[in-house]
Amino acid sequence: MADNLRIRKGVHNLSDAEAGAFRDAYRQMQAITDNRGFAYFAGLHGVPNWYCQHSTDTAPAYYFLPWHRAYLYNLELAARSRVSTVTLPWWDWTLRPPRQSGIPKIFEDRTADGGKPNPLYSFRIDLTNPSIHHATRRQPGSADDLPSQSDVDDVLSTGDWTDFTLALESRLHNLVHGWVGGDMAIVAVAAFDPIFYSHHCMVDRLWWLWQVRNGNGSMPDDLLDTVLPPFNMQVRDVLSVNSLGYDYAAAQTVVPI
Repeated sequence: MADNLRIRKGVHNLSDAEAGAFRDAYRQMQAITDNRGFAYFAGLHGVPNWYCQHSTDTAPAYYFLPWHRAYLYNLELAARSRVSTVTLPWWDWTLRPPRQSGIPKIFEDRTADGGKPNPLYSFRIDLTNPSIHHATRRQPGSADDLPSQSDVDDVLSTGDWTDFTLALESRLHNLVHGWVGGDMAIVAVAAFDPIFYSHHCMVDRLWWLWQVRNGNGSMPDDLLDTVLPPFNMQVRDVLSVNSLGYDYAAAQTVVPI
């Protein structure tokens, strides 16, 4: 099965050709104004459509991880319809110099591919309702303030579904959004920043690593048939990344569902 899977790599491990293909897919998507385009997918998360699922203290069940896995899956398919070899790479925020310092270089460079504007650096938001018109911005903090590997290991150490999903969201996911700052720190527009998807790819990877150890843990059975709008998918459809046709580099393990 693994031979047929598309493999998501870390941003830090992309070859020049892979990074170029990734930029090309985003560049093409950013030029499309219909439901195959980057702006359409960004608008599903926050404004103007607000489909994103995040946990709350009073929620009876937690859809944060399943919803975002479905979201990334559908965006990746759209990117592959532009450049067939592309998979979403993850941003490993635990890396420290000399391997990486803060925001990866492919997202920091203003130009790439012979002087073209880098589609991973920024994206212009143009919405009429609400009226938002500006290029996405970042205000990152010190790289030392990003989650460390020990922070990740601590979150992965719990075997309880509810404890894990809340810890992953609040202690790692939320921290990175705030660390990047700018538009990434605002839920309504965060998904318009191209780095959003590689950040969430790291989150999805950590969920998969947790599943390798714990299966579905204590996930409530009544969660499984919940639909993840606007996608024609239920929670049970996204429990296995292998069933969705992909895996993470160095983590090709089938988890029993």
